Amino acid sequence: MLHTLTLSTRYWSFACYYFTSVVICLSSFYKYLKRNERKRVKARAKANEKLAVKRAKNSNRRLSVWERLNEEQPGLTEASPFVNPDWYFSKREYFKYCFLGPILVPIRITLILLFIMCGSVFGNLCMFNLKDKSKPLSTFRLLVRSPVKLFARLILFAMGFHYIPVTGRQAGKDKASVLVGNHVSFIETFYIGLLGASPVSKKENAEIPLFGALTSALQPILVDRLDPNSRKNVIKEICSRAQSKDWNQVVLFPEGTTTTGKALIQFKVGAFAPGEPVQPVLFFFGNNAFNFGMTSAGPSLHVLALRVLCQPNNNMSVHFMNPYNPSEEEKKDPKLYASNVRKLMATYMKVPTTEHSYDDVCLQIEALKVKRDDMSADASSMELKSLKKIVEIDKESAKELVKDFIRMDTNQSGRLDLSQFKKLFEGPFERTPVVDVEHLFHLLDRDDEGTIDLKEFVLGLALLNAEPTDSKDESVKLSFQVLEGGKGGGGIDMADLTTVLSQVYPEMGLDKIKAIVKEADADKNGVISLDEFLDMAERHQELALSGRGFWAKLF
Repeated sequence: MLHTLTLSTRYWSFACYYFTSVVICLSSFYKYLKRNERKRVKARAKANEKLAVKRAKNSNRRLSVWERLNEEQPGLTEASPFVNPDWYFSKREYFKYCFLGPILVPIRITLILLFIMCGSVFGNLCMFNLKDKSKPLSTFRLLVRSPVKLFARLILFAMGFHYIPVTGRQAGKDKASVLVGNHVSFIETFYIGLLGASPVSKKENAEIPLFGALTSALQPILVDRLDPNSRKNVIKEICSRAQSKDWNQVVLFPEGTTTTGKALIQFKVGAFAPGEPVQPVLFFFGNNAFNFGMTSAGPSLHVLALRVLCQPNNNMSVHFMNPYNPSEEEKKDPKLYASNVRKLMATYMKVPTTEHSYDDVCLQIEALKVKRDDMSADASSMELKSLKKIVEIDKESAKELVKDFIRMDTNQSGRLDLSQFKKLFEGPFERTPVVDVEHLFHLLDRDDEGTIDLKEFVLGLALLNAEPTDSKDESVKLSFQVLEGGKGGGGIDMADLTTVLSQVYPEMGLDKIKAIVKEADADKNGVISLDEFLDMAERHQELALSGRGFWAKLF
């Protein structure tokens, strides 16, 4: 009877465990099971389709800078590398999560923790009583560290990566000092443990319990993002290790962040600064139930990890390309070196290259705070590098503009109407009747929707605030269009322009300003045309007819 009672208790315990697991899974992912998620996807697709049709009908946009932005961003209509196409669950994933999750997740998490603990033991033994961590490990310590490779592979096995096809071969330090790879998810970081190379990693990764021991055993080059000098120190350390015969290879992801794997974004130059040969290592994640991209516009880390653990089998393949030996020109120009390697990798991967960079991720994180269904994809297409070709703007300035947009978007629609836009200029702008804020609003409204979105707002305000390096910069043209006020005369009345300049530069005196404006009117018709305005800006650069100082005094 006691034996029967024991068996009955075990069965009930298992049943309670399974039922509890199902309840936890369903409750923790309740927001992903709601029908509203599918509606958001359809709404975003419908909004983008509607916007594309409207843009096609209205090809003559009022602000020419939009045409130039499209020229700088030829792939603007393509999917952003920072927006995971499988952000939301499919019906098949719901099934796997609800029924396979309670079985696979506990087992896999237990095995992963066990392998991490075992690996951390050897990692700690390897680094035990090591006084000078700035020098390469001795042969004995490397031997003690060798089981870490085994446990790194077992961790991947526990995640569902049972078989990882590898083509090509990892080159030795004498043929390639640096390994560079594309970065999609957290999964590649475990594969780095198999390479025996020193990674470039965030300082916080070395402080994670248990996992930090594995990271430290690889003698990583740590990046402290709070230290302004960290970037220079990291590049200096990469050069030192790459050029030394005593150190192992250095491995890093030159993109600097994770993407969907559908494109290669801009490479940072750290890996190429030493001018030593590099070997590209390509990671492919094909034939999976969803995209593994750990992007800012996508599932969070813990959600993505659970999705991986719920799959019976996951697929990843690795390809080692031939070492790339730089030319003398590439050794002198790391940016050229990085660009050529990126093109080579993209060609083999059969994916495009894009002007996106790590700064775009930072901008997108701010943009995602805008409560609009289709905002993530739209904001992520604002490539800072392309914007910089039009106007001087940095990451922090762009983020501040995004914050201004969020502050003004009181109804959280993701778009500003005229009344909301005017709040930006509330106060003294009324004393300048020449400057029509409503006309400025319509200039920025490239789609004639009666509202402006985040991209239109950021570029427009960046042009207003920028200090142009060229008198014929787009910001000067915008100044002309704003001051013109949409009048049918095709120019700015001399009297109106004199009034504006006298308000902005009272120290110059009214007579001098009148003389400058009169000189600018080459055809003597009493109206300053665009060409005349640009010539005046070039001849009298002390006027600074655009930029933060000009508009701050005007408004």
